[in-house]
Amino acid sequence: MPKLDTYGSQPPIELLRQFLDFGGFYDREKLFWKELHDMTLSAACAPPGGGRNPVTPRMLRHFAMLSIPSASEYSLKHIFKCIITGFLVDFPASVKACGEAIVSAAVEIYGRMSTDLLPTPAKSHYVFNLRDLSKCVQGILQADASSIRNEEQTFRLFCHESQRVFHDRLINHEDKRYFHEMLAEMAGKYFSQNVDPDMFVKQPIIFGDFMKMGAEESEKLYEDIPNLTKLKNVLIDYLDDYNMSSSKEMKLVFFMDAIEHVARISRMIRQERGNALLVGVGGTGKQSLTRLASHICGYKCFQIELSRGYDYAAFHEDLKKLYNMAGVDADNTVFLFTDTQIVVEEFLEDINNILNSGEVPNLFEPDEYEKVIMSVRPKAKEAGIPEGNRDEIYNFFINQVRSKLHIVLCMSPVGDAFRARCRMFPSLVNCCTIDWFIEWPREALLSVSESFFEQTELGEEELKGKVSEMCVEIHTSVSDMAERYFAELRRRYYTTPTSYLELINLYLSMLSEKKKQLVNARNRIKSGLDKILETNTLVAEMEVTLTALKPELEQKSKNTEALMERLAIDQEEADKVRKVVMEDEAVARVKAEETQAIADDAQRDLDEALPALEAANKALDSLDKSDISEIKAFTKPPEMVMTVMEAVCIILGVKPEWSAAKSLLGDSNFLRKMMEYDKDNIPDAVLRKLKKYIENPKFFPEIVEKTSKACKSMCMWVRAMDLYSKVFKTVQPKRDKLAAAEAELAATMAILKDKQDKLATVEAKIAELQAQYEESVDEKDKLQKKMALTTARLKRAGRLQLALGDEQVRWAESVKDFEVEIGNVVGNVFVAAACVAYYGAFTSTYRNELVERWTDRCKELEIPVSDDLSLVKVLADSFEIRQWNADGLPRDTVSTENAILVTRGRRWPLMIDPQDQANRWIRNREIKNGLKVIKLTDGNFLRTLENAIRLGMPVLLEEVGEFLDPALEPVLLKQTFMSGGRLLIRLGDSDIDYDKNFRFYMTTKMSNPHYLPEICIKVTIINFTVTKSGLEDQVLSDVVSLERPDLEEQRNQLIVRINADRNQLKAIEDRILNLLFNSEGNILDNEELINTLNESKVTSGVIKKRLAEAETTEEKISLAREKYRPVAARGSVMYFVVASLAEIDPMYQYSLKYFKQLFNNTIENSEKADDLPTRLKICLKQTTMNVYSNVARGLFESHKLVFSFMLCGDVMRLEEKINDLEWNYFLRGTAGMDKSYPPKPEKEWLSDATWKAACDLHDTLPAFRNITKEILATPVWCKVGELEVRLNPETEEDYVPEPVYEPPKDDDEEPSAEEDMKIKGHWNKRLTPFQKLIMIKAFMEEKVVFAVTDFVKENLGQMFIENPPTDLASLYEDMAPSTPLVFVLSTGSDPMGAFQRFARERGFSERILAISLGQGQGPVAEKLIAEARKTGDWVFLQNCHLAASWMLSMENIIKNMAEPGAEIHDEFRLYLSSMPTKSFPVTVLQNSVKVTNEPPKGLRANTRRAFTELTPQWFEEIGRASCRERV
Repeated sequence: MPKLDTYGSQPPIELLRQFLDFGGFYDREKLFWKELHDMTLSAACAPPGGGRNPVTPRMLRHFAMLSIPSASEYSLKHIFKCIITGFLVDFPASVKACGEAIVSAAVEIYGRMSTDLLPTPAKSHYVFNLRDLSKCVQGILQADASSIRNEEQTFRLFCHESQRVFHDRLINHEDKRYFHEMLAEMAGKYFSQNVDPDMFVKQPIIFGDFMKMGAEESEKLYEDIPNLTKLKNVLIDYLDDYNMSSSKEMKLVFFMDAIEHVARISRMIRQERGNALLVGVGGTGKQSLTRLASHICGYKCFQIELSRGYDYAAFHEDLKKLYNMAGVDADNTVFLFTDTQIVVEEFLEDINNILNSGEVPNLFEPDEYEKVIMSVRPKAKEAGIPEGNRDEIYNFFINQVRSKLHIVLCMSPVGDAFRARCRMFPSLVNCCTIDWFIEWPREALLSVSESFFEQTELGEEELKGKVSEMCVEIHTSVSDMAERYFAELRRRYYTTPTSYLELINLYLSMLSEKKKQLVNARNRIKSGLDKILETNTLVAEMEVTLTALKPELEQKSKNTEALMERLAIDQEEADKVRKVVMEDEAVARVKAEETQAIADDAQRDLDEALPALEAANKALDSLDKSDISEIKAFTKPPEMVMTVMEAVCIILGVKPEWSAAKSLLGDSNFLRKMMEYDKDNIPDAVLRKLKKYIENPKFFPEIVEKTSKACKSMCMWVRAMDLYSKVFKTVQPKRDKLAAAEAELAATMAILKDKQDKLATVEAKIAELQAQYEESVDEKDKLQKKMALTTARLKRAGRLQLALGDEQVRWAESVKDFEVEIGNVVGNVFVAAACVAYYGAFTSTYRNELVERWTDRCKELEIPVSDDLSLVKVLADSFEIRQWNADGLPRDTVSTENAILVTRGRRWPLMIDPQDQANRWIRNREIKNGLKVIKLTDGNFLRTLENAIRLGMPVLLEEVGEFLDPALEPVLLKQTFMSGGRLLIRLGDSDIDYDKNFRFYMTTKMSNPHYLPEICIKVTIINFTVTKSGLEDQVLSDVVSLERPDLEEQRNQLIVRINADRNQLKAIEDRILNLLFNSEGNILDNEELINTLNESKVTSGVIKKRLAEAETTEEKISLAREKYRPVAARGSVMYFVVASLAEIDPMYQYSLKYFKQLFNNTIENSEKADDLPTRLKICLKQTTMNVYSNVARGLFESHKLVFSFMLCGDVMRLEEKINDLEWNYFLRGTAGMDKSYPPKPEKEWLSDATWKAACDLHDTLPAFRNITKEILATPVWCKVGELEVRLNPETEEDYVPEPVYEPPKDDDEEPSAEEDMKIKGHWNKRLTPFQKLIMIKAFMEEKVVFAVTDFVKENLGQMFIENPPTDLASLYEDMAPSTPLVFVLSTGSDPMGAFQRFARERGFSERILAISLGQGQGPVAEKLIAEARKTGDWVFLQNCHLAASWMLSMENIIKNMAEPGAEIHDEFRLYLSSMPTKSFPVTVLQNSVKVTNEPPKGLRANTRRAFTELTPQWFEEIGRASCRERV
């Protein structure tokens, strides 16, 4: 501390030194000097060493140095003995007696740990100080007199606390073993107990105060927990309780390690000011166990929520919440903080301060500070602090925070970050109890898998145990393979417990899905097969039925004809009777109509009078006694009353005068008499008397009503009687006539009825005969139909057998195959799930090895598994693969496997895709679904992601680095939840709807990224790096399309047609099976089905024939294409050489797109030839030369020979002129340092080094076998170019005569032992050029560079060891408005002069916009580019390495220029220069023209450079000058 900057200085120290030297600082805002008075600086630092940065003496000279030595052992014992003795006062005597032993043992352990286990880069946290010793004693002070009763319990408590403080931070079994042995030694030395060190592992000591669930704080007892089964059950109860109160369920399996870690974390956070540092790779359960431990202790668990733009200010806001919870509300709180949440390192600075002092500087603003003081004041007052003492109140608040807030840090030890943070922030180690999470042991892995498979149906019960064992086997094998992968290829991959759980969950989901799929597929084919067999059975039955039906049908026909004759006779008789009846019916109908007409006429007349009558009756009904009494009351009635009453009296036969009327009114039956009056028989005399009243103009109801309401009703009645009687007189004759007509009609109808009955009898007889006839006809029809149906069924059966006959055998075999697959599904899916979960990051060799190992192990454990198992066979079908290929997926096996991992994995895929293969495939595949493409550098990438999640659209995240934005974590972990019936996900600070159609893909262009375990567990890492075979096929397509476009076009059309035909064939078969599977009843009755099957069969036959023809044609085309394979193979090999250059220097970046473009242009522009072998030679030569010259111009001088040699070596390996054994020997030499050699012969000229090298060659390479013998018997020498190397003298007296040279045989037969031991000599002739190079490397290593130069010259040509001619004019030809030129600089070089000369030649000297990049120049450069794009000027951005922070913006600008539709002037060009730097954008380098610019070295190089820069124009001008001027 403090950290050194790039140039080795320490700015904070220099700032303090400025104050000490000059008494003040500069105010950088107002720009004036500030002096500080009356200030004394007190500083502290740790002793030098241990990776600490030295402090400059110019700083130290200002201080009076005071060294505080470490406390002596005596002092430590005295201090802690006083504490322990005082604490043990109330304990039993035997426990008290252990006080001194506890202190002595603790001090000795502390001393030995400090001196024996020193920090190293891998163990940077092995730093022990007095805090650790005090923590050990503090742990013992948790004991209670009721639980610690004797010496043994005291010793167990001491062991437990020592382990928690010292043992739990140890990272490997060796260190743990050392500690346990030391603890056993302490047991004998201080506690008089004999303890086996292994006891601490086999029977772990666990103390805790959580065994009584729900106990009050005061009732919790810190006690030994020997019963681990009971402890496990208690933890399960706590977990269930946690899940009841938590929105997100947590699933844990309590194996021994998990139980210990929960107890440890619980102990750490229960202690006063207890903080924990949990260290382990991601996915070991650190966070889950912390949450459970917090719940056990009854504490709140707080975690920050990262969102886009979460920064230091947001972190401070969260810290304020924490401080309020712990300091103001006095809630015991656990702050769970992981290293993935460290957005900026300043977060740790604050946490370091909290751990150390409890206070974060400048956390609260003045108003917030006041609020805190106000909130805490009442509690501070209770603690005896005066209300006015604000500083003391704040200190009380900070102390409250320190005691109530427990920080649990979860960190990963992978990489350098943990080590650096431990050094930068010492409180992480000093103020925390460390718990190191080691890899889960086999017992833990096994118990987890067993618990998962407990409820799973795998068939046999013992299979569960075997599969559980296999899970462990797979996990450990991948861990071992990952280490080998790193050792051999320097590529990192990590497995964690989360990967293990992913394997199990993936297997369980895939197993049920695959079982269902296989069973359904088998059932469909089995159903089709059953229908065929059923048809065969039916045919035999129908033939028998048809024979039996014929005679029965003939008899039935005779019976029917007899019935028909009898029916005809009876029908004739009935017709006669019916004719008579119909005539009578016509007469009766006429009479009935006449009678009805008379009745209707009488009724019409009556209808005239009846309404008046009804109205009068209703009016009478409305009268009551009061109305009658009203009339009676008149002594002298009014005129109209008298008139009405007179008329009533006349009708009722009473004298028409008032007295008679009154008596009539007095009669109680007066109204009834009127109602029941015989209206049909009113005498004519009465009617005559009434006439004068009826004709009276006042005798109307309306007029009478004015005098009396009752009289009105009577008036109406009188008038109605009169009207009715008149009508009745007219109607009565008509009624009489009607009665006569009805009597006549009745007589007619009686006669008719008699005749109808006779007819009915005849018809009933006929109906009976008709029924018999119809029944007979029905039976006959049924028999005919049955015969017709049977005949038709037989015909259809024949067609069905014709359609499906040849399928029967194939389907029967398919059913058998499916049965075998269903039998092997447990093992097959298990290995496939392991592939999806684990092997995506590996290359093909490692993948194949893993699958082979897993399959063999499955067979050993008797888990059913197929012999020819592969991921493609288990999880993909040919239709899907063809679709992937159509979308641009390369056709090689690795790419197909990768596509399966992308589509079948449960986690979102992160594809290592340096050649953009995966990117193109994903784009083509998902473009129809509305793919959104984003980058982490996009300002609105989270908004795009949110919309895609909401709408269920796919998203492709491009150009991912080694770290992912923490805001993506919910998406990667698929942290969805249900709320109000909606599926939601919390992204940032908002909940959004989650559509299940959403897909997320990630790609990185980095060829060898190092993804830490924290990322590995969240994504499926898939290595999409192009393979040699895959690239070879791609290049072959390009070559053939250039050389034989007709052939390639025909092949492409053929592939499309074959794919379409195969897909159609598959669809037809699926359709047939579906029709058969879903058909109900007798299949032979389904004419449509059988027609469809026949049509399908015909189509299928046509397609099969077409397919056979197409496949034959494809073979012919393939044979023609294969002739170009050597060129494609050369191209593939060269690309891998070019791509590997990036490992030498970060500026050597070449994209596959750039390489293919270069390769194809070379072939297109090369010399043509009709003779194919000649043309192939031209292509091979030209492509190799062009690739070399284009790439070499962008390499530094020191790397050009390396490139040439790699190119030459790989080309010769392709041509099998160099084998892998020889190549590896040349690169790596012999293996093993402690090898024993035979004794060296006593020859002066033979050195030890030469003899050992000869022995190594003899043992390793067959070509050098017997060299140890021949070196003494014949001259051993070789010549490469001008270089000659001799291992022994040219002549020697012990030499044997040199044998006749025998050229090597072409056959691969191994030489016999006798022939092998013969002296052959002629080493210069025997050895291949590369074997000669190996000899030079082995015996004269200092000459290798010269030999390599000659080797390349001999095998590739002179130009491959010379610098390719490079001038700006040729480079300009390769440029484009969107393709920049990059000058790769070296020290002392400046391309500006040559660039300006070239600009003058092109007429652009006035149109150059040049700028040297540096701080603040980025926006200026952006403006220049924007202007030049419109005007067509040239822009030269110099020294890009000085603007590392702007490189991202530059990358986006250049990318946008290359986008289709981008507006850019045709003359615009962009030039860049940069020193080699990792910050330069890879995408820009990959797609630009590159040239190195370094000062020429040597006379030859200088002369070449000078002549390159001379132009023809200059020579012409110099030619016209005089000799003197030339001189």
